[in-house]
Amino acid sequence: MLETCPRCGARLGKPLSSGRQVCSACGWSMVVLERSSPPPPTGLPLLLNQIGRLIKRFFQYLGVQLQLLWRSLKSHLRVNPHRRNIWEQLAAKLKHLEEKIPTADPSHEWLTPEEAFQLLGGDPENPYSKVSTLDGKRRIGLSAFRRLVNTAEYADFGFEYASDRHVKNLPYLRPLSRQP
Repeated sequence: MLETCPRCGARLGKPLSSGRQVCSACGWSMVVLERSSPPPPTGLPLLLNQIGRLIKRFFQYLGVQLQLLWRSLKSHLRVNPHRRNIWEQLAAKLKHLEEKIPTADPSHEWLTPEEAFQLLGGDPENPYSKVSTLDGKRRIGLSAFRRLVNTAEYADFGFEYASDRHVKNLPYLRPLSRQP
């Protein structure tokens, strides 16, 4: 190790981590002799090293392929949002098919309040239209007819009321069977 710079004579500092000494005054640096590197591995260590690198590269490739697959799936779902609603579509198709099934007796078909109101002679489009009970003692409009929730009240108008169907938002009125 030199203590002074051979070019300008200035004092040299501590050697760098690489082992070189540099003069702060003129910039001269000492060339460090390279240490000889260990001989490359041969035989079994070389084979194990190569297999390790191959396995590492395989998993890197597999990770990249999985990322690409995941991105393509996400973009495909963004492009086709209707696939997310497949259950709703199937439920709608099933409901449509169920509604197409004819009933054996049309007099026992379930009706909505609007259909029942119309069957009694009322006009759902006319807000002043009213219908009467079977005995003629009471007259109500469509909005009051919709609010009836009692079996006896609907029976006064000649309809059977099913609360369980009402809760499920299905048509819940059916004409009472008339027995002679």
